[in-house]
Amino acid sequence: MPQQPSYWQNLFRLVHIYAGIFVAPFIFIAAFTGFLYVSSPQLEQYLYKEQLYIHSENRPQQQLSLQVLAAQSKMAESARITEVRPAPASDQTTRVIYSDPENKLNNQAVFVNPYTLEVMGQLPVYGTSGVLPLRTLIDQLHSNLLLGDVGRFYSELAASWLAILSLSGFYYWYIRRKHFNQSKTVRNKVLKWHSWIGIILFPLLLIVAITGLTWSKWTGENIRILRQALSWQTPVLVSSLSGTHLIDRHVHHHTDTGQMNHQPLIKAENFDQVLQVAKQNGIHSSELQIKPPTRINTAWTVSEIRRRWPTEADSIAIDLQSNKVIDHLKFEDFPLAAKLTRWGVDAHIGILFGWINQLILMIYSLALCFMILLALWLWSRTFNLKQTIYNFVKQSLQLWRIGNIKQRFFLLLSLLIFLICLPTFAISIAVAITFIMLKQYQSRLL
Repeated sequence: MPQQPSYWQNLFRLVHIYAGIFVAPFIFIAAFTGFLYVSSPQLEQYLYKEQLYIHSENRPQQQLSLQVLAAQSKMAESARITEVRPAPASDQTTRVIYSDPENKLNNQAVFVNPYTLEVMGQLPVYGTSGVLPLRTLIDQLHSNLLLGDVGRFYSELAASWLAILSLSGFYYWYIRRKHFNQSKTVRNKVLKWHSWIGIILFPLLLIVAITGLTWSKWTGENIRILRQALSWQTPVLVSSLSGTHLIDRHVHHHTDTGQMNHQPLIKAENFDQVLQVAKQNGIHSSELQIKPPTRINTAWTVSEIRRRWPTEADSIAIDLQSNKVIDHLKFEDFPLAAKLTRWGVDAHIGILFGWINQLILMIYSLALCFMILLALWLWSRTFNLKQTIYNFVKQSLQLWRIGNIKQRFFLLLSLLIFLICLPTFAISIAVAITFIMLKQYQSRLL
């Protein structure tokens, strides 16, 4: 007689099949929009080529201060420069980013030809990384479906279940792998394709799910708390000019409000001075970000922002009045956990290994979409939503009834742990349990 599936085999099967049916559409959307995001750098370079690129010239570039002055000529008097990114290559423009109290929606970037000082255009930018409009639109579509914080529930749900479905799928394949070759039906062939794609993608599925959760709203906060408890945070550059060397790198400090917090007067020539000091102290990346102080008692900062391997992410804080370096943060001195976080995030968005990273993620995204479509096609052959719900409720109740005390305790304990660590995932399970109980109560009434 064939061996009967164990309790845990039935549990993983139930989770993988029925959760897959109801959650797979969310994962499909996340995978497809992720594909669009990974493809966006080339699209952005083409769409904004007039602002981003110029003809390379065989002569020195103009001083950075002159480039800043050229950008300021296009700004309103109320505008304040928030950062400057010198041209990273001989055929690219310098980016001067500013905020304007009269335009609180987003910052603006002025693109300047570093040779001729001609302003090549102006575009809105978003976030601390200064992302341009196209990639911002796709990023928001991927993370929240353009619905703001409410929409972040979808992406966190997709990332949470992606990890669970990957693990349950791997386990279910492992215990059933010998049975795949016993039948040559269309269903079995499609199931084999679905399984083998999942096995090939398995490491990437887990990596993408975990790194995606670090950005999520609720689980991401739990990860931040865990990293803080284990001292795994990314070191923070000290930029305060008061008590500088007594400050813990891992804590964000806030200065007292009052006159000292007023933004100091920023002169264009300050950018030349700061850049020179930074280069004298080992900041040599071609991709730099220079930030002027936002308060009188804070320093100028210069950061390397090259995320491709090998990562260049050193940063330096400079007291311009005394022309001294008050802090120097080197990426090579980061804790291993902080480095892994940096590399994981950069790999997730497709920039760590350049076009190879992009290509792998594009193939991964399309393969994941195809794998989901195969599974949904199998289900659609006998499509009956009412029957699917009935089977889900029936099998869930049966599994609970046949479980012993230890198994039930383990399930409840797991749900409690998930509620703390993966709240969105736990909420979806709680909704499913509530639905099952309501259906059971309804059937008793009938």
